[in-house]
Amino acid sequence: MTTGNSITENPAQTVVFLETLAAIVQKSPVTYSADAAADLAAHIRGMAEAVTTEARVDPGILDTTRQYAALDWHNEIVAVLFAAEHRPGLH
Repeated sequence: MTTGNSITENPAQTVVFLETLAAIVQKSPVTYSADAAADLAAHIRGMAEAVTTEARVDPGILDTTRQYAALDWHNEIVAVLFAAEHRPGLH
């Protein structure tokens, strides 16, 4: 159902969210060691792959969703990682 400025969530959005979450986790191993952060990021990426496979996500829709998300999530990553302890990991 589409209302106002919102759009219906779809599996492609879920996949892109999980991929973005994995990138954030891997770039910011503040709570975890670098190895633990990489392991957690790999687990999250595995979840994204499972959603892609099980939901039979259309590759074209997924690519388009990734392109739009890249624009939005850059700002989100900056906002989430604004704390000083996260800044060295943004390179």
